[in-house]
Amino acid sequence: MKSYFLTFSVLLSCALLLSGCVSRAQADATLAKGCEAGVAALLPPERKIERISDKAFSPSPEGVGMRRVMLKAIENDGFLEVESEFECVFEESFGLFNMNHTASIYQVRTGDRVIGKSGNEILGDAQDFIKLTDAIREAMY
Repeated sequence: MKSYFLTFSVLLSCALLLSGCVSRAQADATLAKGCEAGVAALLPPERKIERISDKAFSPSPEGVGMRRVMLKAIENDGFLEVESEFECVFEESFGLFNMNHTASIYQVRTGDRVIGKSGNEILGDAQDFIKLTDAIREAMY
């Protein structure tokens, strides 16, 4: 009887561990959602993101533990729709057995404007960086 209980306990533990794993695709979807929210927070009020037409994910050249998200979006300013590209770089980490995924924004590029960090420096306006991190945190968590 003890053997069955032990076997059942081990199998149940394994099932719980595996069901809680965060896949790369799930993590990328969360990063894309955060990137879209961050970009939307930085756009002027008259410009709105209508839809995301393409997403691309890759390791960032910034370093290990960094992930780059490239979004192609259709923007509308009330009169004209235009396709734009945005880039977000996140610092990310996975927990033990990929049980959880955490990420924080490192940098956002909207055209020629860069908001975020480069090393220990904050690029752009500090208030914009605070607005950016708040929007991303709300969208991702």
